[in-house]
Amino acid sequence: MQWGDLTESLHDNAETAAIFLRGMQSFTDLDAVSKLRFSAFFNRLINIFEGMYFSHRQGILTGSSWGAVERTMSDLIAYPGVQQWWATRKHWHTEEFGHVVSEIIAKGNKPKAFSTYNLREFVAPKIGA
Repeated sequence: MQWGDLTESLHDNAETAAIFLRGMQSFTDLDAVSKLRFSAFFNRLINIFEGMYFSHRQGILTGSSWGAVERTMSDLIAYPGVQQWWATRKHWHTEEFGHVVSEIIAKGNKPKAFSTYNLREFVAPKIGA
């Protein structure tokens, strides 16, 4: 699955998008089913990022392209929910890539990727409504 297929699952499914937005804020506050869905989504996303990282290391992905990927990663990893999720799943990834994620977390950037989305006012859609 590639980037477009993954993001399609957000814009084509309001429930998945709602879980994504709630999980970004707090993975630990999600119910078990939502944790599973958020985790499945983020594991696929991180696998894509990890593949791009190694493509860059091998000279396949240009520096400017890797820079764009790294900025996207940094924006997403800044969220507390993603950091909580990463703590539960980092052992699924290579140590080398884990260091990349750890360095991003250590920067302590404020989450701002969705800062204009009024997440505090977010109300999840009713399932089956």
